Amino acid sequence: MKKVIVLIFIFLSVNAYAGMSGGRSAYYSSSNVSVNSYIDVDADSVVMPISISCSAKTPAKRAKLMTGLLSLIKSEVSKTQHIEFVQGGISLSPKSKKSFSISSSYSSSSSDIYLFCKLDKAADIYDANQKLHQFMTLIKTPDDVSISLGNTILALRSAEKYREELLNKIKAEIDTVKNIFGASYKVSITGLENSVTVRQKDDKQVTLFIDYKLVFNE
Repeated sequence: MKKVIVLIFIFLSVNAYAGMSGGRSAYYSSSNVSVNSYIDVDADSVVMPISISCSAKTPAKRAKLMTGLLSLIKSEVSKTQHIEFVQGGISLSPKSKKSFSISSSYSSSSSDIYLFCKLDKAADIYDANQKLHQFMTLIKTPDDVSISLGNTILALRSAEKYREELLNKIKAEIDTVKNIFGASYKVSITGLENSVTVRQKDDKQVTLFIDYKLVFNE
C-alpha cells in the first residue's frame, strides 16, 4: 500500500491585513502560531488598518462622500513626511429593499485603507502609533460616514525581497525531512506562490514566512 505523509505548514493569520503595494502583496499578521522556516528582521514602519463605511441612502451620495473623505485623507498625508497612504478594497453596494416592509434598508458602502508610519532613530513603535492617531484627529468625517481604526502593528514595506532567502530555508527544511524519511520518499510542495507574511515579533522586529504545504509519497 502506498504510504503518504502530509506535512502541513499552515500559518494562520489572525487579524491579517492584506497589503498593500503593487506587485505581489504582503500580509500582516498578529498570530502567535509557531513556524519552521522564517526570518526575523527589523521593522521599517508601523501600519494602521482603517475601515471607512458610508450609510447614505443613494449610491451616488455614498460614492461622493467616500471619494471626498479619501481625497481629504490623501491630501493630509501629502503634507507629512512620515506617513504613507495605501488604498485597500472598496465596496460600493447598491440600495436594497426588504419585501413586505414599510421601511427600506440600505447597504452601506465601505473602503479599507492603510496608513504606514516610518520608523527611524527618533521614532519607535510607540511614537509612530501616537503620530498615526494624532494624524487621524485632523480628519473630519461627514454625516453618514464612520471610521474604525484598527490596531497598529509593526510592518515591513519590502517583505518580498526576502522571498529567495525564505525559499532557501524551506529547501533546507525539505532536505532535512527527506533525510529522516529516506530517499524512497518523493516530495511535492504547494503554496510557494503565496505572499510573504509579516508578523510582529516584539517592539522592534518582525517575523517573515510563507504559508505552504509539503506532501511526501513513498
